[in-house]
Amino acid sequence: MTGSQRGLWLVFAGVMILSFDSLLVKLIDSSDWDLLFWRGAIMACSLLLFQLVFNRDELLAGLARPTRLMLLAGVAFAASTVCFVESLSHTQVASTLVILNTAPLFTAVLALLALKEKIEKSTVLAIGVAISGIWIIFAFAPAKGELTGNIFAVFAAISTACYLVILRKTQGQQAANILLVSGLMIACYAFYKGAQPLAINGDQFLLLILLGGVVVPGAFLCVSWSAAYIAAAQTSLILLAEVLLGPLYVYLIIGDVPSNNDILGGAIILTTLALHTIWQAKHAGTDA
Repeated sequence: MTGSQRGLWLVFAGVMILSFDSLLVKLIDSSDWDLLFWRGAIMACSLLLFQLVFNRDELLAGLARPTRLMLLAGVAFAASTVCFVESLSHTQVASTLVILNTAPLFTAVLALLALKEKIEKSTVLAIGVAISGIWIIFAFAPAKGELTGNIFAVFAAISTACYLVILRKTQGQQAANILLVSGLMIACYAFYKGAQPLAINGDQFLLLILLGGVVVPGAFLCVSWSAAYIAAAQTSLILLAEVLLGPLYVYLIIGDVPSNNDILGGAIILTTLALHTIWQAKHAGTDA
């Protein structure tokens, strides 16, 4: 297996695993803060065990002297997780995932500001078109709860973009440690906001173990490792599949049907991101 093939399989595995995130959040059906507490705590415990077994030296070095960027990345990932769960509790899965997957475009803007990376004209155009898709989702969702959920999704996308820019700055180093620290931050914040961990019943806890111990850390570790083998453009294109798979799983298991505005806005954003990513991949190949 070539390096490129290995990278493709890693990111494909990551997006397939991550697509179950929304479904599990819906199935657990607990209070937001209880869910976030156990999601963060279980993720931290699973990654701690993983690092102790496979990367003990990296774990000790990272936790003994955490860098400023490592802590900032942890805060950004924690914020994206909190906003993601809050969004799912207020609006449909399709709305959350469609808006969340504009993160690559927000990343381009933040990279310009923080890393002085030039934004191509095609990216500026894609941002404008994607914003129109978000506007459709907002404009035709009159329910107050849905509007709140969409706002949380936007903040989740921006936080994710911050996390990706920091990873770009650090070249993906300390990825497992960052997620571990982020899990602790999520659990502590949820407890501060009033989480009651013992209110979770047995069935919910089993689903939480699957979510926090397998789905979230497994998906993001796969995506992080794929960066060593394939271009970010290829990774972004495959990750768009979550917008289709996440709501599909929820519809098949729970019956949560996307609204017409979600479908229209999602189609615009998906098409924009896909065409932009394909164009970038071809352009990069030409330059090479």
